Amino acid sequence: MSFKDRSRIRAAAVGVAGLLALGTPLALSATPAVAADGIVSCPLGVQSTTYTPGLTYTTPPPQVDVDVTGTLGPCVSTDLSHTAGTYTFSGSGNLNCLTGSSAGIGKITWANPGTQPSRFSQSYSIALRPNGTTVLVSSGLIISGDYAGHTIVITIVLTSTDLLACLTPQGMTNTSGPFLVTVL
Repeated sequence: MSFKDRSRIRAAAVGVAGLLALGTPLALSATPAVAADGIVSCPLGVQSTTYTPGLTYTTPPPQVDVDVTGTLGPCVSTDLSHTAGTYTFSGSGNLNCLTGSSAGIGKITWANPGTQPSRFSQSYSIALRPNGTTVLVSSGLIISGDYAGHTIVITIVLTSTDLLACLTPQGMTNTSGPFLVTVL
């Protein structure tokens, strides 16, 4: 590993440490992600999730479609070709306001010229839902595009602005929050 690569890794680690010191509500990985051409980590993503039908307290959890859109960036990448992008995910699973899991296909469309979208398979299980906040950590395989064959790790913090929505007939239909993407 060259001195330049080590410097970039240190800079990424310092940035993540700064986020933690500021109280960023993400469970961030201290290990930088190694990609085909170097390191890529996107610690400052923002995303929005839509549930159809909305999440309720129904037991057992019903089948729910999940659609996610978001933005990534700035990203740290030693190849300097993957510095920002957009994120989408479509899947389904048995979910309610307390528990569940979903699986589907996602895509990162990198903003930089000359890059190919990274498509990946992903599955999520609810890790924690304190006071309407969902914390998810999941990994999946990039199946095509840039970084094909590599692992993608996603940490998502979804907050609901309407904690009583789970008690309504339509349920909680939207959540949003920060997320972190790394490619190993």
